[in-house]
Amino acid sequence: MPAADLPADSATLPAPRTLRPAHPGEGEAIVWEGRPDSRSRRLAEMLGLLAMLGLLVWLAVELIRPHFKGSAFAGEPTSGAIPLILMMVVGTVSIIALPVWLRTSARGRARYMLTNRRALIWVGNSILGEARLFGADMRLSQSSLSFVTPHLYLSWRLKDEGMDQLRFERIADAAAVAAMAEEHGARWIDRPDDPSGL
Repeated sequence: MPAADLPADSATLPAPRTLRPAHPGEGEAIVWEGRPDSRSRRLAEMLGLLAMLGLLVWLAVELIRPHFKGSAFAGEPTSGAIPLILMMVVGTVSIIALPVWLRTSARGRARYMLTNRRALIWVGNSILGEARLFGADMRLSQSSLSFVTPHLYLSWRLKDEGMDQLRFERIADAAAVAAMAEEHGARWIDRPDDPSGL
């Protein structure tokens, strides 16, 4: 579609980010680093994952069990069919559970960094999330801080349902980190009367 045929509003939309963010470089100073408090949440997420895996295995076995008796479609099963059936159960569970485990693992191993320009989420040596601070909308809750901006990069492991936002989750000093982000250009949305009292 030629540029002349585009609606006037489309010129103001930000281009989607496709390139991974760069590591902090010259002129970018780190003002805060932290990690999520993952003691209780990690245990709950692991128990939830194990419960989901158990449910998936039960469901897969229940779906396949009628075919052990034979059917007009599949015929009579032989002993050679059992490894194939087990591989189908394991494959089904893996396809569903692996993305959930990767998301949970990434959130549990995340490392947060606030620079004078950006909010970053690291896992290992890779940046999975980036929000430019200048002009970013910032929300504070009791133990988390979120940034919404057109200049946002999020790996699929950090995306949730709803609006894309970069979140520092389960941090002890969320109000102090929000104050630092405000000094470097982030704007409050629904600023609490006393951020330190959250």
